[in-house]
Amino acid sequence: MNANFSRITNIILIVAVAVLYYLHFSHGNKTSEAAAKLNDSIATAKPIVKMPKEIKASKIVYINSDILNEKYEYVKDLTSSAQAKQSKLESAYQAKGQKLQQDYADFQQKASQGLLSENQSAAAQEDMKKRKDELDKMEAQLQTLVEEIQKSNEEVRKTVVDYVKEYNKTSKYNYILTYTAGPGGVVLLANDSLDITNEIIDGLNAQYKVKKKK
Repeated sequence: MNANFSRITNIILIVAVAVLYYLHFSHGNKTSEAAAKLNDSIATAKPIVKMPKEIKASKIVYINSDILNEKYEYVKDLTSSAQAKQSKLESAYQAKGQKLQQDYADFQQKASQGLLSENQSAAAQEDMKKRKDELDKMEAQLQTLVEEIQKSNEEVRKTVVDYVKEYNKTSKYNYILTYTAGPGGVVLLANDSLDITNEIIDGLNAQYKVKKKK
């Protein structure tokens, strides 16, 4: 009986150990699964984003600056005047400069051959110095013309901005942008329905027409 009891006890112990073994690893697997699910939920959780208190309606239109420069009479007059002055100055400067170079080359040749007296040499040098001074003044005039053109561009911009401000007192747009199709433009696409260029040009030209008559 003691042997049978001992054998039964051993069997019970083996079963108990097996049960404990199962419970231990079964519980451990469930813990790992729960931890994995928690990590997954944290990783996939969306950031908290608050809903906007108010969705603002933005009213935006634009002016095509290429067309503005082409059709605004003030710009056309300024451009025409500046180009005429620049062309006249550059032509005169180039002609006088070339003539001075030729005369100086002739002077050097005659001087090297001893064909000029001391008085003739001094007079020729004085004449060429005066002509060089005249070229320097013309060069300064060209630089002044460039500065005048820059000033005119600023005046044009101010005129447009002032007009648009008055115009927007009625239309009340949030933004009135400028758009250019050239390489310097930052807007890649503009909806034609938002284009108010012609309307602005009509107003600017009417304003300039009155100003021009004064």
